[in-house]
Amino acid sequence: MGEVRWEGKQGRLEIYYDDLTGRWYALQSVEAEIDRVESAKRAYADLGVVNIITAWIEDERQCVAFSGKQLLSDWWYWTEKISEHQSELKRVNGRNTSKRLRKLYRRRQQRFRHAINTIVRRFVGLCCERGVGEIVVGDVSRIRENNDKGNKINAMIHNFWSFRYIIERLRTTAENFGIGVKLVGESGTSSRCPWCGSENVRRRKRLFKCLSCGIEAHRDVVGVLNIARLHGDGSNGVLAHPLLLRVKEGAEVKADATPMSMKPSEARITPL
Repeated sequence: MGEVRWEGKQGRLEIYYDDLTGRWYALQSVEAEIDRVESAKRAYADLGVVNIITAWIEDERQCVAFSGKQLLSDWWYWTEKISEHQSELKRVNGRNTSKRLRKLYRRRQQRFRHAINTIVRRFVGLCCERGVGEIVVGDVSRIRENNDKGNKINAMIHNFWSFRYIIERLRTTAENFGIGVKLVGESGTSSRCPWCGSENVRRRKRLFKCLSCGIEAHRDVVGVLNIARLHGDGSNGVLAHPLLLRVKEGAEVKADATPMSMKPSEARITPL
């Protein structure tokens, strides 16, 4: 039996059996009163694949980025396992599916969602510590439209990157902390310098360089600062590279005490 997390008026109880795990599960909704955070401070977030969340909180000196590299590596590992089993099924039995195959798909999904939940929980917890009242997120729901960048990139965008799930978890987790979430358009946020406003820029892989003011910055930082420029009061004096946070295995995580101006801009989240 798990611990009761919320106290309040209990809703409908749903009990179901999962044939893959061979277990019964019970889900019950609870109406809970949560105090809304009354604060004008905002956090701005840009969602991505290499960095799942890159964010800037108003008045902070540096952006933070939650790396998705380990998560992506794990996803590719289970994708290869799935592909191997599919080939074996077709070759030996002439079948397209099996209980083992469904379990492999479930395992990949569960590991992905666990990592996303950890990242979202850490980010929203950071916003709560900083007194943020609203999180403004760039809406990338149309990124899959007319997007063909080769088999591997397409697989990451169309299969690995579950934008809807990330937004759902972000909204739910932020609501639990009394923080609002607002989706905004992010068109053009990667093609303009947020420091001088120039469109005379060069982009190569994760590097952004402004040919007018000469600044070299991480492209995810450029994206999130341009979201702040378009939908907030803008940003001044923010460092061009983020504090990188890597989430390891473990349900509970914490960040090492690392100076915000460290070089390289990188800190590690380690299990408690």
